[in-house]
Amino acid sequence: MHIHILGICGTFMGSLAVLAKESGHHVTGSDINCYPPISDQLDEMGIDVIPNYDVDQLKLSPDLIVIGNVMTRDTEIIEYILNHGLTYTSGPEWLGKNILANRRVISIAGTHGKTTTSSIIASALKELGEDPGYLIGGVPINFEASASLGSSPYFVIEADEYDTAFFDKRSKFIHYPAETFVINNLEFDHADIFKDLDQIKWHFHQLIRSLPSKTEVRVPINDDNISDLLDMGNWSSTKSFGLSDEADYSIISNEENLHIKEGDVLHGNLSPKLFGKHNLMNIISAFSALRSIGFEGDKILDAINQFNGVKRRLQQLDQFISHNVFDDFAHHPTAIKYGINAIKERFPDQKLCVLAELASNTMRKGTLKDEVVNSFSEADYAFISASDDFEWDIENEFGSHEGVHVVKSNQDLINKLVSIDTDGLNFLIMTNKSSLPFINALESRI
Repeated sequence: MHIHILGICGTFMGSLAVLAKESGHHVTGSDINCYPPISDQLDEMGIDVIPNYDVDQLKLSPDLIVIGNVMTRDTEIIEYILNHGLTYTSGPEWLGKNILANRRVISIAGTHGKTTTSSIIASALKELGEDPGYLIGGVPINFEASASLGSSPYFVIEADEYDTAFFDKRSKFIHYPAETFVINNLEFDHADIFKDLDQIKWHFHQLIRSLPSKTEVRVPINDDNISDLLDMGNWSSTKSFGLSDEADYSIISNEENLHIKEGDVLHGNLSPKLFGKHNLMNIISAFSALRSIGFEGDKILDAINQFNGVKRRLQQLDQFISHNVFDDFAHHPTAIKYGINAIKERFPDQKLCVLAELASNTMRKGTLKDEVVNSFSEADYAFISASDDFEWDIENEFGSHEGVHVVKSNQDLINKLVSIDTDGLNFLIMTNKSSLPFINALESRI
């Protein structure tokens, strides 16, 4: 079958393309913006990408068109598809029916940590001797791509709450069956499609009410938003995880060592390569999911200790010798705060310079502007790129914050770097777009 994917360079749709290709389909696609790591893996898979949405591409005569949620009704190609009765579907629906059906699905949801937690689980399953399928919104450092069909029964899916497509406004994850369903956390995000946190909770509830009672649900302890969600109705076996020993699964410190505690049982030594409290939460979340499908605790711990991280998730860039430079896919004020605090805690005697591009819809709308401003409070320097289409006065909001510089473009940000003494500085790049311009600028500066 020839499958043509509109919006193929998004992290989800690019991963979907890999799965379709591995399933034996002929895959093509189109997109306007395509950058690493997704562009690299599409090239490696031999998937041709058309750099526009012109109607002429339909002369390829695909058997099925998979439409990404980036596409809208005012796009000429969409109107052509509808008016000519061409066969189409959404990415999540295709995935649920063609890939996830009859697999043992571990589904990871929540506002933060989905990519890292999913990656830990998939990597651990490999260390445990399995060949899992997976679709992750990033590329684990020790994996070749963000998706793989796999050959074992297990499939790990990053379950996004964003809407499915212009013709299906339900969250993507409603299409995914789950043997184990993990919610890492729950905050307001995606201000372009959700009006408030309650609306997000409603979409999560629609999924929970459709889960079989045999599904194992894992949630963080003492999370008020998730407690409110479960109070709306929950019919599945549910256990908690966290950094408190009140949780069913917890991480505790015993003298110099970290252990995972499950009930009254202590499992091995935890010596992760990841750092930051948020990553400890990702680790215990992953551990709880792997225990739910029957793997032994100590063996899980040994597998987790081998995990090397995810590209663009607080990833230290090896090409920089004289400075510590980290690349992070920040998209939300809480994620920004997590990243900054993690580096400051790891290097308490060194100053940190943050290069941030605030490009998400939530950032532009200013729905969380107070949280955005506060999220940079621990940075010694911050250079923030914010485009002209911001709906709030970001320069004024940051005006009284010493060391923070707001500019209108990435190039202006790069130019500002010459104004600071870089000796002894650590750098953190934060953007949900391409980080290459900042990496190139730092390579020439330090």
